[in-house]
Amino acid sequence: MQRCIDWYWPKGKVKVVDIGSAAVNGSYRELMPPDAHYVGVDLEAGPGVDIVLEDPYHLPFADKSVDIFISGQMLEHCGQFWRVFTEMSRVLKDGGLVFMIAPSSGPVHRYPVDCYRFYPDSYAALADWSGLRLVHVWTDIWGPWFDYVGVFQKGGMLEQISAPPTWGGKAAPNPVARHQDLEAEKRGGNVPYLDVLRHIHDVLNPRHYLEIGVRHGASLALSKANSLAIDPFPEMASVPNNSTLFKCSSDDFFFFNKKPVNAKPLDLAFIDGMHLAEFVYRDFANLERLMSSKGAIVIDDVLPNHPLQAVRTRQSQVWTGDVWRFAEVLKTKRKDLLLTWFNCAPTGLLVVSKLAPRNEVLRNEYNPIVREWFSTLDAAPPSSVLSRLDAIEPTIVNIKAALGR
Repeated sequence: MQRCIDWYWPKGKVKVVDIGSAAVNGSYRELMPPDAHYVGVDLEAGPGVDIVLEDPYHLPFADKSVDIFISGQMLEHCGQFWRVFTEMSRVLKDGGLVFMIAPSSGPVHRYPVDCYRFYPDSYAALADWSGLRLVHVWTDIWGPWFDYVGVFQKGGMLEQISAPPTWGGKAAPNPVARHQDLEAEKRGGNVPYLDVLRHIHDVLNPRHYLEIGVRHGASLALSKANSLAIDPFPEMASVPNNSTLFKCSSDDFFFFNKKPVNAKPLDLAFIDGMHLAEFVYRDFANLERLMSSKGAIVIDDVLPNHPLQAVRTRQSQVWTGDVWRFAEVLKTKRKDLLLTWFNCAPTGLLVVSKLAPRNEVLRNEYNPIVREWFSTLDAAPPSSVLSRLDAIEPTIVNIKAALGR
């Protein structure tokens, strides 16, 4: 839904109606731009519901009075879903939009009934039935639901986005003073992580390299390969001649690049992005599909030195976020991978090799794993992470072993 909003939301004030708005696993109300007039409708009263429908197939709004309808994970619970589309078409203003999300897979989950699963052709058929125009349809690759997302318009000239939108301007400043507890700024390891990355490049000698989160470009400058750099708000003075910079989110980049770029698999990738576990999870799973099986993915910030460094909202200058959570998932869910933690400064590196580009375990289990994370967001990293129990020194011998060399 956030992608629908980022890509297709119109300018100006709009009235938006959310069909099936009960806040069961969160609410789309939280995603609304400040100038949106949001109305949530559902069949029963509860959190997130502004209007309780007396008739599920009649929307209590005048003809051509609503700018946008949004709905997620409702359609499969609606016995005669085509009638809802007819009503949305009646109520939509000319040029109005519908953002619809419904699963193509997943277990039975009655609420109170569970009737259907949907595919792209069903969205085209619904557009034809209701007189709407299907602008864009895509699949969400994360299981177990594998949702289909549809953007519809009533008439109008809206066109499908065909390339990752470039983010403009600069990132909002996020100055963080040194924490008053000096232990919260503790750094581990004696070897700087950039030195370890340099050795990894030297040993692996990659032909094709990708980096997520380039910031000032210090790590990108280590690459002598054909390089792809992804950062919505880079702060580099210039882009190296061997690099192509994409000023977009990594999610958007991978949305349009589901196969190796220019038909060439990647030999090395470095993830140093949002410092939040779910982003690193998606970046890794998306990257692995594009990698050579003999390549490696390196993840930064896997070893916080203090619990405050591992919180999701930054409170210290030395900060890892909860990247450690994803590293722990790899240990349990992907025993086929070779995982090597390096004790380097300031917050460690994880080198992942013996990659399996066709392995779909992480994509299939994404939503349940992330849901479990969000139920324990206040949990501190285990002592084994804080003490760097599994980390080894980044000697050349150890680096070669981590890379299978």
